[in-house]
Amino acid sequence: MASAPVQTPRGQEPQPNGRHSPPPRPVLAGDDAVPRGLAVASAVTIRLVIVTGGALLVALAVNRLMVVFLPLIVAMLLTTLLSPPARRLERRLPPAPAALLVVLAALLVFIGLWALVIPPVVDDAPMLGDRVKEGLGQVANTLKPLGISAADVDRVFHQGSDMAQHRALPAALLVGQWLAAIVLTAALTFFFVKDGPRIWGWLIELFHERRQPALNDVGGRAWVALATYVRSVSLVATIDAVLIGIGLLVLGIPLALPLIVLTFIAAFFPIVGSIVAGAASVLVALVTKGSVTALIVLIIIVVVQQLEGNVFYPVVMGKRMNLHPVAILLALTIGGALAGVAGAFLAVPVAAVTAAVLQYVRERREAALPAELITPREAGP
Repeated sequence: MASAPVQTPRGQEPQPNGRHSPPPRPVLAGDDAVPRGLAVASAVTIRLVIVTGGALLVALAVNRLMVVFLPLIVAMLLTTLLSPPARRLERRLPPAPAALLVVLAALLVFIGLWALVIPPVVDDAPMLGDRVKEGLGQVANTLKPLGISAADVDRVFHQGSDMAQHRALPAALLVGQWLAAIVLTAALTFFFVKDGPRIWGWLIELFHERRQPALNDVGGRAWVALATYVRSVSLVATIDAVLIGIGLLVLGIPLALPLIVLTFIAAFFPIVGSIVAGAASVLVALVTKGSVTALIVLIIIVVVQQLEGNVFYPVVMGKRMNLHPVAILLALTIGGALAGVAGAFLAVPVAAVTAAVLQYVRERREAALPAELITPREAGP
């Protein structure tokens, strides 16, 4: 008995293996006149504009709500440091007291750092201001052939002093905002340390069951990258501050303790932070101890920074944080342009997490690629 002919839907041609080709893509008027390369470039450009615009809108929204987002992200960074000791304390204490103890310890360290910075700055500020003025006058005399006089430097110095006085009230308001941010950061850190896994589990359950394993893997990669960055930078910052601080204390540089704290904080702003902290230390040494001492301080800072780049970072981080200096500089620039100092501080951790997520996506794509290329043979009749 003859089999009934197979009816082919309109727009599809039968293939030798019995399959049908997909319906032809509709051709719009004028497509033939546009080169294929230009059409592809236009499509890619439109998508890039959409993605970039969306990213900028998100960044601007975060900037407007920085008083909320900054404590949230700082709390996450602190959680990567405080979770391991809290887990160890939970062997003897309930989760809430363990989290409370580690958060209070971190808060005491933070207050102690400010206690080291503020008294020396208040005591030595008048003397340092006079020395800075004298040093700038000397620099002006050196630059006199270029048309810069001591009177110009003195005028700029007084304008800066007047501006600082006029901004005293906004600075007081800013201090109030920072105190509120510190309280919010401490509270968020406590809950993240205590209930972090439960919070993450609740967030994962908001998505479909099929997507939950992949989201768990991505979240795990991102958290490991963030924890690696924070712990590694904290250790390197401590080493830098200790080594440079020993040199400043031995040379008797005024404001040595504030400069040590500045060196520690500057390590969280890779490349740029070390330059700023080093320049501050050399300037203080120059205006207080002279050019020879300033040169010694400069040599100490250069040696420590070379050790940091060639020894400390490779040993501490290894290849786990594979961020090129160009990527770090771009991240710092974009973060600083969008959200100032806070954006520059958060730029590198965000770049590290983004790199970890992109690495995971690439590994998934490479793992799935052979299965897509290999087509199983059709079963015979």
